[in-house]
Amino acid sequence: MTKLAVFSLILIISILLGISFAGFSYSQDPVSVRIRVAGDEEKIMLSVKGPYRIEAINKDLLLDEGKYLKTSYVIPTNSGLLLGFRLGVQEFKIYGIRIIPEKDATIYLNRKPFRGIVDIIRTEKFKLLVVNHVDIEKYLYGVLHHETPYYWPAETLKAQAVAARTFAMHRKEIMREKDYDLTSDIYSQVYGGRAGERRSTRKAVDRTRGKILTYKGKVLPAYYHSMCAGHTESAKIVFNMSLPPLRGVSCPYCKGAPHMQWKKSFSYKQIEKKLNNYGIALNGVNFIVEGKRDASGRLESVKVRHKKGTETIKAYKFRLALGPNKLRSTNFTIRITSKGVVFNGKGWGHGVGMCQWGAFGMGKRRFNYKQILEFYYPGAKITDINKI
Repeated sequence: MTKLAVFSLILIISILLGISFAGFSYSQDPVSVRIRVAGDEEKIMLSVKGPYRIEAINKDLLLDEGKYLKTSYVIPTNSGLLLGFRLGVQEFKIYGIRIIPEKDATIYLNRKPFRGIVDIIRTEKFKLLVVNHVDIEKYLYGVLHHETPYYWPAETLKAQAVAARTFAMHRKEIMREKDYDLTSDIYSQVYGGRAGERRSTRKAVDRTRGKILTYKGKVLPAYYHSMCAGHTESAKIVFNMSLPPLRGVSCPYCKGAPHMQWKKSFSYKQIEKKLNNYGIALNGVNFIVEGKRDASGRLESVKVRHKKGTETIKAYKFRLALGPNKLRSTNFTIRITSKGVVFNGKGWGHGVGMCQWGAFGMGKRRFNYKQILEFYYPGAKITDINKI
């Protein structure tokens, strides 16, 4: 057998067994996630750069195929979908289509580029739901730059990649019976598709490929947030889960981060309207006081006085009602003025898990990504995604 034949045989065996060869790691079957990239849409503009197929979901029906799809559209109707493709405008009695790219072709939805497969589904309200099925590593390519600045230290970016991959896997487990695993906004992880990719963040994903956090053999809900302002929060308080890696730690590393302090004012009428919109029905709000604080210094509750008495509201719900980018955390004080209420606070986010600005500080101090993760998720183990 020639040297070339031996080399080829070794390479094939390495790929089949998932063995690292010449610096490259060949993983087992890829793990995919489903991301809702649009919902309640009345029309979707669609194009594909590269070869593709378009099929009806749950039907053995090929609707279109080609080497390049110019800008087309999908519109929901009472009986199905109206498709304006290169073959003309046609209405089909189907509830959804699947766009399957080939050779890493790019799908454009309302001019935004995405990797992977895309489903466009008509909902019961005659609107369009758009779900992107993509390999988890490619998904992270489109997440990292939106969750962490691409110019941050490489070890910080790697820590973020592991946390984001772990969070996605956790969502994949708990959303198994739903239409999608994650949304593309701040309520899951911000995902920008192919347009959100940067070289440094792709490198961070590649260099931690397949690495996730586990606790006692199970995927850890690897929550993270922007800035803890000195102490991370217990997941018991925010998410009602008791896990040692998410009990909260004292964090000196985000000290001096920009926007550490914040201030926001509301009138009583504004507060009442926002609470009502959130589902907390109150009438005649006229006073607000702080409730108890937990070990991290954050408020556990807020007491709101109104015409019929006083309502005690969990602080994290109060924050969500008023807007998580308005009240940036539950670590705030309340000052009553003649015009309403002034909230003076510090930190940004729910406070659970990794503090991103703290991870930045640790990266600047030359901690590696494993040390960063061990600090914010004490007791968690870094595991290969294919071993859970």
